[in-house]
Amino acid sequence: MIGIESNGIIQTISLMCLAIIGLIVGVQKLLKDWHSTDAETSVIEMMHKEIERMGIQNTKLQEELSKLQNELIELNNQLSKLSIENNKLQEEVSALTLELNSFKKLTTSRNKRV
Repeated sequence: MIGIESNGIIQTISLMCLAIIGLIVGVQKLLKDWHSTDAETSVIEMMHKEIERMGIQNTKLQEELSKLQNELIELNNQLSKLSIENNKLQEEVSALTLELNSFKKLTTSRNKRV
């Protein structure tokens, strides 16, 4: 379930990257095609700043996602170790239960003889 959420986040980031690339290409096309006026130049500068801001935000999101994935891997490793240890403990409990049952049988048979 966590893997599905991670895939969703990765897909969202990928779509954001594609949107940014599309926006960059569109801005470049506009720059080539337009005869710049002050208003157009101002809008284009604002768009460039927004693209830069989104790129920085995207980088931060990717770093945090990478940290989260590393933490998930570590948690899965710890869970695996705990499961192995739990299985060993269950085996020990079963062995001790068998020994206890044997001891009870032995003591009850001695008590009957006496």
